[in-house]
Amino acid sequence: MVKKVQLRVGFKRKLAISFIAANITLALGASVNASNGPLRLDSGFSEKAVSTNYSPERLYQELTTAPTPLPQSFLDLSTLPHVPDIDILSINDEIKSVLDRSISHIKDKRHRAVELHRLLFKPMFLGIVYDYESTLTAQETFDQGKGNCLSHAALYVAAARYVGLNAKFQVVEVPREWLDKDQFYVVPGHINVSVKVPGNKITVEFADAFAARVSQHFKSTEVSDKKAFAEYYNNLAMLQMEKGDYASAIAYMRKSIDINKRIGSVWSNLGVAYKITGHLDLAEQAYLNGLKHDKRNLSIINNTYILYRQTGRHEAAAKFARKVERYSKHNPYYLEKLAVADMSLGDYKSAIALLRKAAKIKPMEAKFHIELAYAYHQLGDYENSIKSATKAQQNATSDGESEGYQAKLKLLREMRAGL
Repeated sequence: MVKKVQLRVGFKRKLAISFIAANITLALGASVNASNGPLRLDSGFSEKAVSTNYSPERLYQELTTAPTPLPQSFLDLSTLPHVPDIDILSINDEIKSVLDRSISHIKDKRHRAVELHRLLFKPMFLGIVYDYESTLTAQETFDQGKGNCLSHAALYVAAARYVGLNAKFQVVEVPREWLDKDQFYVVPGHINVSVKVPGNKITVEFADAFAARVSQHFKSTEVSDKKAFAEYYNNLAMLQMEKGDYASAIAYMRKSIDINKRIGSVWSNLGVAYKITGHLDLAEQAYLNGLKHDKRNLSIINNTYILYRQTGRHEAAAKFARKVERYSKHNPYYLEKLAVADMSLGDYKSAIALLRKAAKIKPMEAKFHIELAYAYHQLGDYENSIKSATKAQQNATSDGESEGYQAKLKLLREMRAGL
C-alpha cells in the first residue's frame, strides 16, 4: 500500500503526505489467461479471473492532513526515537519447512507459483488474511496470520524466492481517489508481485484490493527490494502520523530516505511532518528534494504550493497554482469544502453544482448527499432534498448515522406535506 500526505490551502485545504503501506494486493487464488499473455493470480483458482470489490479503505497512496494554522511550537528533533534495521524478507526455518513439504517439489514453475499462493492465502490452507492496518514483515505476517498488502507481498516474495521462483515487487498506478479521514485525505495506491516463469509472467494479486483482471489494465513497474524496504518504513511512519506521534513518524521517514533517497512521495510526507511540527525551512527543503526525484508528483506540488501561500511567498506559489487547481478539482472533498463555503454565503445553487460533482466522483460518501439535501431544502426543492437524504441514509456507515438521516427524512416529508 502506498501512502502520500497532501496539504490543503484556502479556507480548508489539506496537507498531503504519501506512503506505500499495504499497496500490494494479493487475491486468494489464481486466474490464468488462455493466451500467451501474462498470467495473473487472483481470487479463486479458475481459468477465469474472479472479480473482487475494490475497497479503497484497504490501501493507501497519499494522505492529506487537515488544514491548520502554521504551528507556533516546535518538535525537538534531537529526541527522535531510534529505528532499527529490519529485513522484511527474512523467514525462519518453520516457514522453510512448510515450503519444503508443500511447494519445493513442484517442478513446473507456473504451477509452483499458483500453489504457493494457494498455500499462503487460501482459507482451507494457511488462510493468511488481509488487515490494512498491519504493516508487517514476511515473518510477522506468517506468524500473525494477517497483514496488509505490502505485508502479503513481502511474504509471497520471500517464500517464492526460497522455492526457486523469480519474484519481484511491482508498483501499480491505480486511479486516484480521495478518502476523507479525521485529519487526512487518503489517496490509494497499489503494489503487487510479478513472477517470471519460462515464456511468461505471472502477476500476483492479493485479497480485498484489486482483482487481477482489473489491475492488468493499469501501468505496472517492477521495483527493487530497496524501494520496497523504504516503503515499509514509510508505511510505519504514516501509521504514526495518524496517531499524532510525529517524532516517530519523522524517524521512520528518515529511515525510509536513508534506504532509498529517490522516492519523491516519502520526501513529501517528511515535509508535511516537518511543517506540522513547526520546521518550515526543513519542510520546504523536503518538498524540493521530492520534486527533484518526482517533478510531476501532484501531491508534492500541492504541498509546496500551500507552504508558499501560507508563508506569503505568492510569486513562488503562482508557479504551481494551475496544476494545483486542476488537481484539487478531482478531489471530491475539496469540492465539498468549496460547497460548504458557498452555502455559508447563501449561494446554494453553486453549492449544489459542486456537491453533485463530488457525489459523482464518490457516490457512496453519505455526507455529500446529506449536504445536497440541505442545499435543496434551502431552495425549497423538497423532492430533490428527500432524494438526496434517502441516498445519504442508504450510504450511512453506522446505525446511529442511519437513524440520524432517517429523522431528517421524516422531517423533510412532513415539511413537503405541509404538516
